[in-house]
Amino acid sequence: MKRFKLLILLFTPMLAFAQDESVGFIEQYLLEIVLTVVVFATLVALIAVIISYSALKSVLDMKSDKAGAPRQSFWERFYTSFNRAAPVGQEASVLTDHEYDGIRELDNKLPPWWLYGFYVTIIFSAIYLLHYHVFGTGPSSAEEYVMEMQKAEEEVQAYLATQGTLIDETNVELLMDEASLATGKEMYLQSCSVCHGQGGEGGIGPNFADNYWIHGGDVKSVFSVIKYGVPTKGMISWQNQFNATQMQQLSSFIISLEGTNPPNQKEPQGEIYDRQATEGGEETEGATTL
Repeated sequence: MKRFKLLILLFTPMLAFAQDESVGFIEQYLLEIVLTVVVFATLVALIAVIISYSALKSVLDMKSDKAGAPRQSFWERFYTSFNRAAPVGQEASVLTDHEYDGIRELDNKLPPWWLYGFYVTIIFSAIYLLHYHVFGTGPSSAEEYVMEMQKAEEEVQAYLATQGTLIDETNVELLMDEASLATGKEMYLQSCSVCHGQGGEGGIGPNFADNYWIHGGDVKSVFSVIKYGVPTKGMISWQNQFNATQMQQLSSFIISLEGTNPPNQKEPQGEIYDRQATEGGEETEGATTL
């Protein structure tokens, strides 16, 4: 009874977890769970029968043993019965008439542990076949794949829902606060100034100080170019180096360079982007003093 109570205490957290988190799993694999319990119970019962038989046999052997006769331990008898191989001294009783280069063949029977395992696999395969391929009560591999993908998508959506509004090229907004622009300037000097100049005057890359833009001058276009790059022009993607917030700060700082008129500006490239008309007069001046 004490052992039974201990098992209950040990398995209570697992049962609670299964009840809270794995209801769908239990419903889906109910037959497999039941079969596993049945097989486990059968094995326990078989072991109990073997132990009982061995104990009874030991009692009977104690009554019929001759004085001085060697006696085997329980595990020796268990090993012998589960392997059922003829001892070396009795191999002559299982010799066959097959002989190859002086080697004689024995006719030992298959050990019971192998036969029992084989029988269990036959029973399991029959139940598996009926469950999944005949009655269709269990999901096929294709159905399980679809369910797992749906579950993964739900988990992704649930995670995204906890993250609030995520920044990407469809919803990014221009930042004008000094802290964001200062951070953007630091990233620009470290990563962008080599190609675009310290003041955005241009170099290998285009000029950011004028109002000409090759891929669009709004913050969403600038963000998209930073995120995905322009491989045909030698512009790499920065999405693996910067997170979304950092790319938003960098995009905002680059736009703030418009109209700063640094020395040695590169010739205009692209088309004029009228920020006053397009963005309702949103000013970037004041941020350019960084």
